[in-house]
Amino acid sequence: MIEGITNGINGSMIFLKDQISIAYNKHNGLQPIFDIKVNLQDRKVMFDPSIGSNSRQNGIRDIINKIVADFISLSIQMPGRLDASANPANAANNGDYLVEIKDQLILFLTQQ
Repeated sequence: MIEGITNGINGSMIFLKDQISIAYNKHNGLQPIFDIKVNLQDRKVMFDPSIGSNSRQNGIRDIINKIVADFISLSIQMPGRLDASANPANAANNGDYLVEIKDQLILFLTQQ
């Protein structure tokens, strides 16, 4: 189950990576998924929405973080653990796989 959820999250992350890649979009004739305006104000370059996070939480980083959080939420969407009755220690995980999935993702990200 953990491997399947991890593979689903990983596949979604790869798809997202491709969708925000300029080279991938050009090669496949796709339109970009983000529309960012660039303004010059007082000799500063300003992006709208901002590239990073902002107080309104509508910056590009905020949006991507929300998308990734939705991918990770797959680990809590399963209706109960398959191994809960066999291992009482898993009952402490509230019947989901979030802890194990976070461990898997940390291992995956450190190998990149």
